[in-house]
Amino acid sequence: MPMGRNRSAILSCDTGAANFLSDALLQAGYDRPKVSETLGVAKLGTYAPRLLVVDFDHLRSDKLESIRQIRFVLPDCAIAVMSSNFKRTWARQCHMAGANGVFSSTSSMTKLATGLRHADRNGCYTDPAFAVPSSEN
Repeated sequence: MPMGRNRSAILSCDTGAANFLSDALLQAGYDRPKVSETLGVAKLGTYAPRLLVVDFDHLRSDKLESIRQIRFVLPDCAIAVMSSNFKRTWARQCHMAGANGVFSSTSSMTKLATGLRHADRNGCYTDPAFAVPSSEN
């Protein structure tokens, strides 16, 4: 496969999370991801990844607005978000803001890699952790 066809990027300010996400992307068949600690939307637009993983647990800016900005700059990029907020309503809000995939921050590497491929190829994926009924949903 030509370099860049499976270009990926990670937005996370946590080194451990970024390393885990990087390994999952490599396992899913993507090129070594570019990692950024800040939301440089213009820089992301120039890099033009096919798949962007956003680590919500360590993102310092407004999470839903960040997805909207990324979606505007990268209309053809699959956007996957990692979150420890497992509310069904939260997953729905992420999708409505422009996320293709919503993933549990506790996902295994294999489950995450499989879900990332699904979100990229099929346009939508929600980790089963967000489907658990609760009084908050």
